Amino acid sequence: MHGDRGLTGRRGPGHGERLLFSIALVVVSLLWITRDMATWATATCAVGAAGGAVGVCYFGWRYLRSRENSR
Repeated sequence: MHGDRGLTGRRGPGHGERLLFSIALVVVSLLWITRDMATWATATCAVGAAGGAVGVCYFGWRYLRSRENSR
């Protein structure tokens, strides 16, 4: 049952897709942080940008490793 993909047959997002999502999170967070907002909203954007940067490093490394192993 663990290999059952359901009705769609689609796999989960790969490392490349997660890398792109992380990059998008960093970009959107940094764009929103430039707005004049409440302190809590600015802090939330900073946390989002930091989390996205960690995701870029992690998923970028995993993506490069998976490309290297496919050769």
